[in-house]
Amino acid sequence: MGRRHLLILLLCSVLGGCSTPGAFFGATEGPEFQPSAPSDGEHALVYLYRPQSEWADQELEAPGIFLNNELIGSLPSNGHLALEFDAASYKLEMRRPLFGSYWTLLADGPLDFTLISSFALEASAGRTYYLRYDELDPPPKNSEQQGAGNGPLQLVAESLGSQEIAATRQVQPSQRVAANGEVVRPQVGFWRGVGRALDKIGI
Repeated sequence: MGRRHLLILLLCSVLGGCSTPGAFFGATEGPEFQPSAPSDGEHALVYLYRPQSEWADQELEAPGIFLNNELIGSLPSNGHLALEFDAASYKLEMRRPLFGSYWTLLADGPLDFTLISSFALEASAGRTYYLRYDELDPPPKNSEQQGAGNGPLQLVAESLGSQEIAATRQVQPSQRVAANGEVVRPQVGFWRGVGRALDKIGI
């Protein structure tokens, strides 16, 4: 009986270290938004932000942001991140944690239940992008980037993004992201293999 309890506690401690507490445990702290510019004309500036809402303020765990399958941060209520991208295509995902983990071992398969949204961002050198995350109130359609986004994570016009992000606070220091291509998760090959096997036996 003692070993079982020890195993459960160990599992909880491992899972608990993966996610970030949500705004329920305290308002998002950090510097107020300060606009910046790419360090040179070869990079793109990408802002991810989340307007404050009563619903988001009640969140126990903040959703995680994955770039090319790597966790790069979280986005609590009233927060923003600034990223500088090499000109390239990037796979952006938002995932909701469960019991402290994003359960990425199940990603890209039929049991991928933590995925909120996923889409590819084509970052062009010298441009600035505003990505808005909001589960309740979708933004107006962006005529410049039709269909850019998925679900609650949407690319919005600079006129809207620059206005809304001004009220948010920085979640973590700005990061620079190299164009190193997408890292394919090992489980993708497993699920594709299962699909091929089922197809061969007529299921």
